[in-house]
Order: sequence, then C-alpha cells, then structure tokens
Amino acid sequence: MKQCECLDEAMFVDAESALSTELARCDVVLDAIFGFSFRGEPREPFKSVLSALQRSGKLIVSVDIPSGWDVEKGAPPHESLEPDMLVSLTAPKRCALGFKGSHHYLGGRFVPPEITQKYDLVLPSYEGSKQCVRIG
Repeated sequence: MKQCECLDEAMFVDAESALSTELARCDVVLDAIFGFSFRGEPREPFKSVLSALQRSGKLIVSVDIPSGWDVEKGAPPHESLEPDMLVSLTAPKRCALGFKGSHHYLGGRFVPPEITQKYDLVLPSYEGSKQCVRIG
C-alpha cells in the first residue's frame, strides 16, 4: 500500500461497499485470501469480508485452505467459510478432513516420488499429463 501511495498509483476503495457491489455481479467467489501459514481468528476488515462471503449464497471455491481455517484443525468454532469446492495444492492438508462441500480437487503435480516416499504420502494418480484430479 505504501509503495502504491509513493508511486501515486493508489486507488483504494471501501471494502464493504465494493464487496456488496461485486458480489451482486458474480456467480462464483474465489477464496484465496489467506495462505496456509494463517493463524488465529481473522481480524477486521477480513472478518467482515469472510462473513459477507458466507452469507452471500454464492458458490465459493477455496484455494488450498478455506480462509480463516487452521491448516491442521480445520474450521474454527466461530462463523467460518464453508466452501462448495476446495482445490488443494500439492497435497490435501489435514484441514481438508473437515471439508463438507461437493467438490474436492487436487491441483499440481509438484511432489517428486522421493518426497512422497519419505513422508509416506498417499496421493491420487493423475491421468496422462493432467495437472488436477478430483478426490474425495
């Protein structure tokens, strides 16, 4: 943000008003707000954004880990996203055990055989040269 301001490239909008406008225009929401290192309960403005997304009734596709979830424990006890689709990257994380949506895919063939063996990973087979596979 600071760099954008210094370069006179800053164009910021109010998250709540922009969110309601954009949600009305879309059919699907791609959730990639936080990464797997996220810890704790989301703070504002993210808490309100996540709540609005969940209440929107739109289809939600989460990338790797639904935003606000713990990578190991899954969905927190407070209100959280419940995506319709989860696209796990590299390998499903432990939190995926709590995923209740309709579609779960694994994307990316990034794990070499020696790592798969070293960590005793059981990954699905990919057909031909495909980069994703439906699981669960």
